[in-house]
Amino acid sequence: MWQTDFSKYREMHIYNCDAVFANQADTYNYVEKMMDGAKVEMLTTATKGVGKNRNLALTLATGDILLFADDDMEYTQNAVEIVAEAFKHFPKADMIVFGIRYAKNGVVFKSRLPKTGRLPFYRALRYGTCAIAVRREAVQRCNLHFTESFGGGCLYSYGEDTDFIVQCYKKHLHIYAWDEAIAVTNKDTSTCFSGYGKKYYFDKGALARHSLGIMALPYCLRIASKKMETELPFFQRIAYLWYGYKSFPQLISYERWVKTRHEEDSDS
Repeated sequence: MWQTDFSKYREMHIYNCDAVFANQADTYNYVEKMMDGAKVEMLTTATKGVGKNRNLALTLATGDILLFADDDMEYTQNAVEIVAEAFKHFPKADMIVFGIRYAKNGVVFKSRLPKTGRLPFYRALRYGTCAIAVRREAVQRCNLHFTESFGGGCLYSYGEDTDFIVQCYKKHLHIYAWDEAIAVTNKDTSTCFSGYGKKYYFDKGALARHSLGIMALPYCLRIASKKMETELPFFQRIAYLWYGYKSFPQLISYERWVKTRHEEDSDS
């Protein structure tokens, strides 16, 4: 967001591949530049929402294999070679999930490396889209897109990654995993994550209703049972998951739901 030049291309250690930066600011503009033999494009729009931004980037993408990056990522120097090797090893793969390392203050504190092979659905939801590479042909064939209701800057703050991956399974894509990391992501700050509070569980309940169908209940139970840094007891977590689940068909945000509850309490 709010980029004015192409410095992110090198800051993110992008090597030997084209890139599209979907940049959200207060204006509309398109520029492109050749950098180290690669075509780098920047589409700036006065839009909001991570899903809308990624969908705009998809409209410009021309490569055979697409990766989705967050702007706090740094790719490994051989990321392109790792991705190419994985798709060569799994020629029928439509999508491959790779490893990601997480850092705070410049120090890696966690690595999430999947086991190489077919990736079952129940393990896939722990990964974000920054860990995946997908064939552009599969995106177009299956009309895949990012939801514009979930994610940073949207009605519900979390879940655009989960929804995209769920779509891929619903469309019966061939999905694999590869046990090498392609990037390090910086977890020092987050513009949309405010902790595991009431809004977090409310939004997760809405996501379950939107994306998961008959899997919504086990998903909610899994979310409520996970060990997280939260002050909410188990049954309160369940309650807010249910409130979000129940409110989603009317597209009621957590903030609107809280306001309505307060007004009802004042009238009673």
